[in-house]
Amino acid sequence: MVELREIVKIQTAFSQEKFPQFWDIKDEKDLALRLEYFTNALAGEVGEAANIVKKVVRSVVYGRGDVKLGDVKEALAEELTDVFIYVITMAGLLELDLEREFFKKLEKNKQRF
Repeated sequence: MVELREIVKIQTAFSQEKFPQFWDIKDEKDLALRLEYFTNALAGEVGEAANIVKKVVRSVVYGRGDVKLGDVKEALAEELTDVFIYVITMAGLLELDLEREFFKKLEKNKQRF
């Protein structure tokens, strides 16, 4: 099993190789522009996943259409993976330890809920 921090490293290395211009960061302005780009891309992928779910709900819950979850599960998995890739790419860009951040947030959520 690969740890999340290793997955972030793998994705960062891939992204640096294939899209080196995104990693040429000279100052805070460059970083802000990269974050803007990746945030917009992330929002687009979340929107694509939401659209798939909307079609399933429209069909299964409201009987308007013939889209079943089994029919779109692979497409939904691909969109969720795209979301994950943008999240871990941003984590790499910001040099965040997502594992540590996850467990910190989990503890906050345990207290909250």
